[in-house]
Amino acid sequence: MTARISRAYPFLFAVIPVLRIPAQYPGWTELGDVAVVLATVLVACGTVYGLAALVTGRRGRGLPALILMGAVLLFWGYPRAVTFAGHRLGVSHPVVLPLWLGATAAGIWWLVRRTERLQRAETFLTLTSGLLVGWFVVSIGISQVRSARAMRESEVVRRLAAPIRTRAGATAKPMRDIYLIVLDEYANAEVTGKVFGFDNRKFLDSLRALGFVVPEVHSNYLHTFLSVPSLLNSAHMAGLASVLGRRTIDRTLPDYLVKHNRTVRFLKSRGYEFAFFPSPSWEATRHSPVADVEFHVWHGFNPAREISRSGLRQNLNSTSLLGYIDWGGARLARHYVISTFNAIARVPRMSGPPVFTFAHVLSPHSPYIFDSDCGPARERTAMTRAEWRALSYVAQVQCLDSLVLELVTTLLRTSDVPPVILLQGDHGSKSLHFDQAANGAKIPLPAAKERLGAFGAYYLPGPGRAAFGDSVTVVNVMGNVLRAYLGADLPPEPDDMYLSVHKSPYAFRRVDSRWLAQEDWSPDSR
Repeated sequence: MTARISRAYPFLFAVIPVLRIPAQYPGWTELGDVAVVLATVLVACGTVYGLAALVTGRRGRGLPALILMGAVLLFWGYPRAVTFAGHRLGVSHPVVLPLWLGATAAGIWWLVRRTERLQRAETFLTLTSGLLVGWFVVSIGISQVRSARAMRESEVVRRLAAPIRTRAGATAKPMRDIYLIVLDEYANAEVTGKVFGFDNRKFLDSLRALGFVVPEVHSNYLHTFLSVPSLLNSAHMAGLASVLGRRTIDRTLPDYLVKHNRTVRFLKSRGYEFAFFPSPSWEATRHSPVADVEFHVWHGFNPAREISRSGLRQNLNSTSLLGYIDWGGARLARHYVISTFNAIARVPRMSGPPVFTFAHVLSPHSPYIFDSDCGPARERTAMTRAEWRALSYVAQVQCLDSLVLELVTTLLRTSDVPPVILLQGDHGSKSLHFDQAANGAKIPLPAAKERLGAFGAYYLPGPGRAAFGDSVTVVNVMGNVLRAYLGADLPPEPDDMYLSVHKSPYAFRRVDSRWLAQEDWSPDSR
């Protein structure tokens, strides 16, 4: 092995944390975003290596690579070390940092003075890191092949690719703007009352006073990446298990069904424009390839925005040395949510054909960035983490209530034709930790009730109100609208609900409606 190749190990180790995520979590990241992050990491490594080589000169031999390796270990490894030391030993940065830096400097000094050991170490580290990088690359490639095959073989994909037809003689006059605003992890009033002790009836009564219908609403799935495609396609996702398997966590196929959903295809075929308001970090709703108008809050280059532009980047930021730098992420996230609502309020000013507006708002989902007045979230003080999360969730709901109420009031006031407005939680909250169960069958009743209890409120002028009864599940919300207003020949889906956990999301357990209807919120319920 040549000296140049043997000294590639710090570059290889630097990219391992980036490649690990798409390898272990297929479909959770966009490969284009992975490529951008990899290029950034390699450029940063090249800069550090070049500076070290410039300082050490020819006498440095393997020293530049060792210095870079020390920087890589500090960047990726130190946060894990200080977390471990804090949990196990009760010590933090003042103790861990000097020990870490001292051990790194001592290791470099010891190896540089022993040429043969350094060469063997370089060879070993290069081979080890090369094998890991190769394994991750192969894993990514295999997952891509499997996802493509599942896409070809999926009966769900084939069925949803067929166009929605209209009933004979159906009319769609007047053509109304349709707003679908998904509020991530917004629980219904029963959940906020039983779990958080928060009475949300004032907000619901305000919506009712504006003409909204607020039925009993449940999600059909416990996960956003299943609930949102079921909503946008008016179809169940449980059938994906037959082609994907019950043990995979691959999101490629359901994310495809979000980006290429049949609701948008149908509405565009009926003359609608599609206005898309993306989420900043949920891959399926970061971009739409079929949108006529895609709203962007962020323009130009800003380091803080670039770090939080995707879920991959946010994860790498929080697990690296960058996590100790205050990039103003909470401020940017608050600005993003508020700017999204302000932009939706301007849709009625768009001239031309009717508009279908879709927005995925990552709130009241964590991170908790708002207080009840939409200012910065309160810091955790003398309370447990569970208490702080509960208070923060309620405060975020209260902020969101005010933003939503202001938005819908504006839409109703400025629309020439009364629009259809659908406010929809994709599922309920998770303070009872449904995801800690071993499998769907082990999820306790209160945790299932909390997560399935999604918020929903709908403004349905004209014929739409009759399409919604006293209760509805998420899978039928858009179907009800398309049937009522556009004469879609689209049979309603069963109101079946399914439980599954994060580590096996396609291993579904169908919910017994009698079990779910029990008024039992005790922690040991099964």
